[in-house]
Amino acid sequence: MATRNVNLTDALDRFVAELVESGQFQNASEVVRAGLRALKAEQEARPGKIEALREAIQAGLSSGPGIVGDDIDAYFEKMGQEIEAAFDAQTVTRTPAE
Repeated sequence: MATRNVNLTDALDRFVAELVESGQFQNASEVVRAGLRALKAEQEARPGKIEALREAIQAGLSSGPGIVGDDIDAYFEKMGQEIEAAFDAQTVTRTPAE
């Protein structure tokens, strides 16, 4: 296994010490390796996340015009009325089973 010397800020040094003292890790090397594994996983996942965001943006753009700020209150008022109408249409009077 390769050996590296790493300079840490005081805050990071305290964090590493806390993790070791808590028993979560045996030593500072384990903490650093775990951190590097997490960073590697994040870097490997990044292209997929970016592509998913691009697809979501495109889907939003393709879904039609947006709502102008002045129209937002009217939009939510209309949505509320439609929801109430849908619930009213589904209201069924039940008779007790004999």
